[in-house]
Amino acid sequence: MSDPEPSAPDSDQLSLAVVDGDSNLASLQNEGDDEEDDCKPRIGMYFETEDDAYEFYKKYAESTGFVVRKSHKSRNTRLAVTKRWYVCHRQGFKQERSETKNPRSPGSRTGCGACLCIKIIPCGAFRVTEFVEEHNHPLADQPVVKMIVGRAPPLVDPKLGPALDMRFETEDDAYEFYNKYAEHVGFSVRKSYKKKHKGMLVSRIFVCSREGFAEKDKNRDPDDHPRRAGPPPSRTGCQACLIIKVTPPSKSFRVSRFIPEHNHPLEDPESVHKLRSHKLKTRLIEMDLPEYQRRKRMRGILAGDAGATLEYLQNLQVENPSLFYAVGTNTDSKATNFFWTDSKSALDYSYFNDIIFFDTTFTLNTYTRPFAVFFGVDNHRQLLIFGSALIYDDTPEGLKWVFNAFNEAMNGKMPGSVLMDLGEKYSNAVCTVWPGTKQRATAWHVYYSARMNLRQLVDNAKAGFMHSFAPVMFENEDETAFLSAWEKLIEKYNLGDNNWMNELYRNKEMWAVPYGKHVFTADIITTLRKENMLNSLRKELNEQEDIIQFLKKFENLLEEHRSAKLPVDSETPLPIPSLRMLRQVGNTYTTAAFKIFQAEFEDYMNSMAYPHGVTGMSSEYKVTIDEKPSEHTVIYDSLDGSVKCSCKKFENVGILCSHVLKVLDLKNIKELPPQYILRRWTKEARTGRVGSNLDLTGSNKEARFESLCRMMSLIAARAARADEAVVFVESQSNALMKHLEHILQNGGFNEMGNHAALPVAGGQGMNVIRGGQQVNPLLRATNGILGV
Repeated sequence: MSDPEPSAPDSDQLSLAVVDGDSNLASLQNEGDDEEDDCKPRIGMYFETEDDAYEFYKKYAESTGFVVRKSHKSRNTRLAVTKRWYVCHRQGFKQERSETKNPRSPGSRTGCGACLCIKIIPCGAFRVTEFVEEHNHPLADQPVVKMIVGRAPPLVDPKLGPALDMRFETEDDAYEFYNKYAEHVGFSVRKSYKKKHKGMLVSRIFVCSREGFAEKDKNRDPDDHPRRAGPPPSRTGCQACLIIKVTPPSKSFRVSRFIPEHNHPLEDPESVHKLRSHKLKTRLIEMDLPEYQRRKRMRGILAGDAGATLEYLQNLQVENPSLFYAVGTNTDSKATNFFWTDSKSALDYSYFNDIIFFDTTFTLNTYTRPFAVFFGVDNHRQLLIFGSALIYDDTPEGLKWVFNAFNEAMNGKMPGSVLMDLGEKYSNAVCTVWPGTKQRATAWHVYYSARMNLRQLVDNAKAGFMHSFAPVMFENEDETAFLSAWEKLIEKYNLGDNNWMNELYRNKEMWAVPYGKHVFTADIITTLRKENMLNSLRKELNEQEDIIQFLKKFENLLEEHRSAKLPVDSETPLPIPSLRMLRQVGNTYTTAAFKIFQAEFEDYMNSMAYPHGVTGMSSEYKVTIDEKPSEHTVIYDSLDGSVKCSCKKFENVGILCSHVLKVLDLKNIKELPPQYILRRWTKEARTGRVGSNLDLTGSNKEARFESLCRMMSLIAARAARADEAVVFVESQSNALMKHLEHILQNGGFNEMGNHAALPVAGGQGMNVIRGGQQVNPLLRATNGILGV
């Protein structure tokens, strides 16, 4: 798809560059040529997001001596940015201004051509396609003493103390920084007043622990008898504080006020560790971070979230009778985990259960609720949401409960593959609940985890480390190339003794690209990276918000996402290709799947194949593509017509690669063999005889109800496409109901029919509350897909 015309430039989005003589960037640039190269853009470099590219170019501008401005951008039909230009602030020429207005400074625009252009690539990342280094004006000398608009120069060392307009990503970041400063100075920090707007935190005050006065001192008259001898008062009315406020639209926190003066003696370095806020820090060192986060979440659920969440789900069930929800409890009968889904999600899963992505990246930030989503992808490469969960107890038993709840909602249908976070607890839970299901940890999770576990390195070497780390994860399809790139990364950043990196390397078979090409993923990660809904989730679902508002926002986002999905009937028909194979695929595949195949077909037209030997009925070929250095091996078996490629694109995505297409052409095969057309990518993926896969003959009432729900949902989905179909279904409904009543009356139907008792979908010591009824130790299904 060609890019649309660029939109108007964002002329107001101007950011003045800063170079501090003591900054990290300056120190990195002095370390050697390798670091200088990392700080300089180059064609072919890629970034995970548009903002990453902008921050990188700003760093380069800081070191060079100019100012960056966001310029033109292109968007696709779904309004996602596909191309963006960043320019020097002196790009273009100034317009003539009215004499009544203050004129700009002379020479503010000189038509400078220096710029950086990035373009989105199929995986969702952005690649540098153009970089013009030369300027037509003098550059500023270093260090440039200018303030960033809305941002203060970063203070690397907390000992230097906060500064006005200093930015923090989260409230906890600000608290941690201030507490480190307090530890150096000699006082303890206490969280004080906070202000919210519509449930969102907008300001917070951190004070000295001796702020205010004790209750018994507030009413004491200073002219009365002096205080008796004893320990000094714990509160002295100290005014030292730090005030942070939210800065829209980024929702980061800015220092609005800082008072450093204290009215009491400060502690010496030998005793400061005894102060309250630093005692907590010592305990956190002894307790690992995941355990601390789990306890923090449990405190949150015990503070009232459980009852509010249960009430919300019960009310939601009244509005949507197809809702399924389950609540996990611990041995004290206190709620720990929640899971919910509906019939639309269950129907989607029945068609596209070959891959699910269990996304827990929302929980990686300590400010977000422990929220997780089960994602899928349909035949139009549109995102599906199979279910949602609040996981306050993410122990192995807690995760097993969540997977069991999902399993029950989907009638025990196991997924073909699961993509999830890296960790033994996730792997063990999947093996227990879904034995035989292939599982992989995604490089996406690893990337987010690296930002947390290597935070100091990322902050101090942002211009280099993440841009060196990302290619190691994403770009090395060959095992030898991956191992070589990993070794160079470890050596460059001196990470040989880093425990997290060593553990990551030991588990490389679970996440590294060369070891996971055989696992089917339907290229779901590319779909997720392009999906705006995930960005909206991370912006909206904030822990500081009321739980009800939290859940309502998610439901609204879900409804918006579903309504915005491209209907099958609204797809623009593709022009009929003249080539036989393209015509076959164009008539079979959806538009989205056809575009993937078409790209492979174009590569095949630019490829060359060489015979490499024959073994029995199998012929081996080496295939190369123009301008791509890699070589792939294709083996064709003339006995059964099977073909395999070393790139394993068909095994991973379900669509044949260009290398296989080249060999099929050599064998004069002009149409795709049927075994290489997966139904999940065809236009008929959701069609079929209603009830063809449903068992309605059992004696279990709940199972019959559940099967009929699916059947009726399918009929409703098909009928809603045309007014005539809706009228027909309505006309038949009355006759159907009369016929059903006749069958039930003549058959002596008993309203109190059988109810099947199912094992608890939870771990040891866990009960389940489903549809407002707690069942222990058995979970009773009372309304099919809905727990009532």
